[in-house]
Amino acid sequence: MSKVLLWIAVVMGAIYIVRVNYFGSKTYEPFMNGCLVSGASESRCSCLTDYVHERFDDLEVGRILRSDRSDTAFTERVDRIIAAGTLACKSVDQ
Repeated sequence: MSKVLLWIAVVMGAIYIVRVNYFGSKTYEPFMNGCLVSGASESRCSCLTDYVHERFDDLEVGRILRSDRSDTAFTERVDRIIAAGTLACKSVDQ
């Protein structure tokens, strides 16, 4: 019985993670649109948007979109991840 409950908990946890990260994002399109406005290609923006959403949750991406720089540790983390994502997605257009 305990194995069944554990299995159900694991499956429900996986469903929750997938739903929150891929189907419930309210920041995916605004981040993508902001990237496109910067002049980058659609494929590069798609890559960077995926990269950022894999590393930040929706609330954190919302803070990025609002340019919330109240926490220096968060700001430094954002700068590092955006820089790394930009480098990782550089080869998408080539």
